[in-house]
Amino acid sequence: MKMIKSLRNLLVLSALIGFAAHANVVHAQEPNPDNFASVMIVDFAGIMREASAMQDARKQIRERQVAYQQEIETREQGLREEEKQLAQQRTLLAADVFQGKQKEFQQKVADFQKFAQARSRVLDQALAEAQSKFSQALNEIIGSIAEERGANLVLHRGQAVLFATTMDATKEVFDRANAEVPTITVEFKEGS
Repeated sequence: MKMIKSLRNLLVLSALIGFAAHANVVHAQEPNPDNFASVMIVDFAGIMREASAMQDARKQIRERQVAYQQEIETREQGLREEEKQLAQQRTLLAADVFQGKQKEFQQKVADFQKFAQARSRVLDQALAEAQSKFSQALNEIIGSIAEERGANLVLHRGQAVLFATTMDATKEVFDRANAEVPTITVEFKEGS
């Protein structure tokens, strides 16, 4: 009888220990609001593409590209004319004189190609710097909106497979970006 009573006490004790262990496990799995992420989704690429500042930057670059293209075409036409004159002089000039003029012309063509490539680099660099400036401003705007919303995690729309529409802050970010950064002055560094 004493043994049965001890066995019963042991079983009750085991059950209590098991229940207490289970309660701790359940408690550990309960949500802790301090550790949950509050997520905000932003279509960063879409804003970079559609924002008024970036539209303005691309317009400035297109205008400069047209001016560069006209300058390149003018120089190219001059080189064509010079090439025609050189071809006409081939039979009139001594071989060594003609080779010298041909070498000078080839150097002009090489210089022209470097010039055209440099203009292309100026445009590429100007666009990259404008995008970088706007991206920095956009990140600050996103940060302030995330703070206002209490979001502690911001994802690009492309990173999220499925999300609640209330998480999407794209329109709010887009509107504020257009208000705070309506234009960007594009710098063309032609001397570099």
